Amino acid sequence: MKSDWPSLSDYSATVGRLATAEDTRANRAVFLLQSNGERIGSPIDMVLPCYAWFIDKETDDRKRCIILQAEEADQKRYYGAWLIDEKQQIMGFESDFEVVTE
Repeated sequence: MKSDWPSLSDYSATVGRLATAEDTRANRAVFLLQSNGERIGSPIDMVLPCYAWFIDKETDDRKRCIILQAEEADQKRYYGAWLIDEKQQIMGFESDFEVVTE
């Protein structure tokens, strides 16, 4: 990985289960999937945290991020991530991200 990316060991992630409100407060997750007040979805089996590019579909900008959460519901795959340079959380669909492999 490029040396200017932060170490993944500096980030916590929600792995193997749906995120909880406590996970969002502790920055291990970005969102809670719900329908009619009930939790929905299932975790996506992938290695987390991981490096990725977030691709802004409107501007075509590519932003460095670390995916912290991956869940699916209603045949959609959602990722929660930390934008490294912007220092903020973001949620998007799997198609909004490009996972970086070393």
